[in-house]
Amino acid sequence: MNDSVRDDGMPGHAEPEVSSDSDWRSGEGARDRLPGSIDWCRLADWLARLGPVLWLHRASDDGIFPRARLCAHGVLLLDHPALAAFATSVTVEAHGAVTLHGPREWLEFVDAQSACIARLYLLPDADYLAWDAMLGDCAIVRVAPDKSSRWRAHAAFMRCACRRMRGSWQARIVRLPLMRLPCLQVCGLRTPTELSVLGRQIAATIVRDENISLQG
Repeated sequence: MNDSVRDDGMPGHAEPEVSSDSDWRSGEGARDRLPGSIDWCRLADWLARLGPVLWLHRASDDGIFPRARLCAHGVLLLDHPALAAFATSVTVEAHGAVTLHGPREWLEFVDAQSACIARLYLLPDADYLAWDAMLGDCAIVRVAPDKSSRWRAHAAFMRCACRRMRGSWQARIVRLPLMRLPCLQVCGLRTPTELSVLGRQIAATIVRDENISLQG
């Protein structure tokens, strides 16, 4: 993930936790260059249109993940612990790289300490037109590609980072359906009913490069 790795231990709560889009502005270490906060409900709407994607996240216990985020136009509920990054991120960045296995595009979910806490990789089965429209409509920052030398060292970095972290990273091939209600949206996480052979191969290559396990 990002060169800055943080091990968060979030306490459990009997009632759902709610994170506000304004919370990140008071966090020390927030990225000064950010033009503004993400409209998380709008982002969730676009993610639901993408289709199958590869979701990388920190492993989390069912009872301790944040379950909701207060957005500008309502509340975004999260119905799976793997989606905790939606509640704790302060921004999202778009990345791209050309690897030995072809081009890759992904989103990085970044917290107030500038650490990447989740990644969403585009797969061949996804809607590429929706991807491009999402980046523009949500004003997601496009980060310049890393140097090739850094990409070759990426897998080695991940191995060291995972050993330093108390929790482990996991990867899932998912789709992110969205249920819309008045002043409320529910972001889900489901296994795609169909996925091409190429899509599975690309996902397997990415998780191998990241040195993490693929769930399901």
